[in-house]
Amino acid sequence: MPDISYWKEGAGKALVLLPGFCETKEMWKEFAEPLMNTCEIWCPDLPGFGKSSAAKDLFSIAEIGEILADWMLANKIGDAVLIGHSLGGYLALEMARLSKLDLRGLGLFHSTAFADSEEKKKSRIKTIEFVNKHGVESFIQSSLPLLFLRENRERCKEDIASLIHHASQLPLASIIAYLHAMRNRKDHMKTLSAFQKPTLMICGNEDTAVPIADSLNHKHAVDQFHQLANCGHMGMFERTQQTQQAIRTFMKSLPT
Repeated sequence: MPDISYWKEGAGKALVLLPGFCETKEMWKEFAEPLMNTCEIWCPDLPGFGKSSAAKDLFSIAEIGEILADWMLANKIGDAVLIGHSLGGYLALEMARLSKLDLRGLGLFHSTAFADSEEKKKSRIKTIEFVNKHGVESFIQSSLPLLFLRENRERCKEDIASLIHHASQLPLASIIAYLHAMRNRKDHMKTLSAFQKPTLMICGNEDTAVPIADSLNHKHAVDQFHQLANCGHMGMFERTQQTQQAIRTFMKSLPT
């Protein structure tokens, strides 16, 4: 199994926060601080990102989910609450169907249970071509700010700079491999609907990566649904207090 780098802080119910595409465990540090009084927060780097070692040259979302599930079991948190941002949500859904885990709750944070549409699959290929041609730094510099709603970018400029700093250091091979894996992932709406424990969804009404129309089609399948006004794909920075409160409320609602 790849060596998974992570940080852990706080005390209480175990909560695993999974980063998204081209994100690292550092993104959650400040955001999670107010949750640490009541939650034991675990934040890993995904295999091949940050300081976690790579899985292999090519992999599926399901394979990465298995690796992260084994990491959770090795740390005796197989019954944690699992919340994933974007790609992290895809992974959380894969992990939710594994019998070896006994998750207490599941959350999608600017993510979706739908597979890529044909249009999105074509976009993934174009992104792969761009990264191969122009390199990681150019890709990150040009694409990451676009995840934020335009009017939020100035206010979030320090957060954007930090995200760009960490993402620009990620290996080209890992970025390409995750793009292929996301393009080929399965639809997991049935997984979400069938999940027996409490579920949460947080979405932005101006999210260009996960359109609000898609997010609204999940409303029937989750227990708690939070739609953020004037927010793009990065609610933990764009709407920090609202998203912290959404997670705090969700965690408090879980059976003891």
